[in-house]
Amino acid sequence: MNRELLDTPVSDLEFSVRVHQAFLKYEPNMKTIGDLIQKSPGELLRTPNFGRKSIKEVVEVLRGMGLTLGTSPESIPPSMDKVRQDFVYNIIEHASSAASKSLEVITEKKEWYYNDIETYFKSHEKIMQAYKEALQRLHD
Repeated sequence: MNRELLDTPVSDLEFSVRVHQAFLKYEPNMKTIGDLIQKSPGELLRTPNFGRKSIKEVVEVLRGMGLTLGTSPESIPPSMDKVRQDFVYNIIEHASSAASKSLEVITEKKEWYYNDIETYFKSHEKIMQAYKEALQRLHD
């Protein structure tokens, strides 16, 4: 199921004037195909001026797109852009936390040995590089 398809306005679908008018007047919050497919046939039948013929029309149009009425929101996959964005934000969150902890260790250390300085700062530099790359991916 294509998430972008689900974001398509219901008004873009090839329904009869009767179906479009019923949706506009009695289902004003149903804006997208994703909203429509979450409705059951029974829910739509309770819509004034919406009978079996209208249900059949809606079912046929949705079937032509590989969709059905009564689809639960949980079964609608997120778009790949959303998955990618969430993944990058997750990386940023972890990198930010690691950078804070790394700086904490550096600032709280009272005695420094030469090898320690090199080790701690290289580790911190790697963390900051991961953070930088994640931010760059977010804007690419």
